Amino acid sequence: MDKKAIINSIDTEGFAVMEDFISKETLDKFMPEVYRRFDRLSHNGTKGYVGVRTQKYLQDTLTVHEEILKIYLHPIVIDCCEDYTGKPVHLSDYRIYQNLEGHQMPWHVDNKQTLGDLTSKMLDYKGLITIIYLDDIDHCPFQFVRGSHLWASGFNKEVWDDVIENYSKDIVSFNNKKAGTAIFYDFRRIHRAEPFKKGSPRTALFAQYADFDMPTGEPIFINTEHIAEFSERSMQVLRFGKKASAPTWPIPADRIQSTQRENRRSSYLSQLMSLIRS
Repeated sequence: MDKKAIINSIDTEGFAVMEDFISKETLDKFMPEVYRRFDRLSHNGTKGYVGVRTQKYLQDTLTVHEEILKIYLHPIVIDCCEDYTGKPVHLSDYRIYQNLEGHQMPWHVDNKQTLGDLTSKMLDYKGLITIIYLDDIDHCPFQFVRGSHLWASGFNKEVWDDVIENYSKDIVSFNNKKAGTAIFYDFRRIHRAEPFKKGSPRTALFAQYADFDMPTGEPIFINTEHIAEFSERSMQVLRFGKKASAPTWPIPADRIQSTQRENRRSSYLSQLMSLIRS
């Protein structure tokens, strides 16, 4: 599937699918480390995942492996985004995450700006998201409302659960796909991951791009050893020198967690009891 075919499909359907976009050989290079980090909760400097209810998110996704950074800078992805928007683009949001048993993702759109308090402001502009399955998928597929990129943004509405039954005949699911499958889609379209009650985690890579006139997005952290020389285009996509407009997702990097507070309180009480005994 060439770039012209991808853009034509997105224009008409709102999405395009590329099988084997990421080869098994490339997946084999970085997925062992991805799974290893999903086995440990980030804590006290140890990098693993951050958990939010029935989802896990890798901490500092772009630093995990050099092949992951290459995917976010892939020429086909960036070419398609720039051809679709008609402007240079930057990476605004990114993550590798897992949906777990019981996760209920709402029907929603992503043409929005995340504010400092994690609320959203809806924006009417074109942009692309690339979702890449990192597991073979036979449950919890991505689902879209066909053609909704052409009209949904006119409603200034982020979550669509209350009216989704009106569009049930237009729902498209991308199930029974191999790891490495990429789905390109206009982020104005209505979509979700289908809920599942039982089954293994579903792992995916998410990359959202917007043109340079739009808010920058969440902070970008990279490992400089993963790229020997940055091209001007890579610096553009990674927003060198530009201030982030949103906090890290799903948990802002400077938010004090309740578990951390409890650990500090427990440590303080232990020290206090030791002093009393002495």
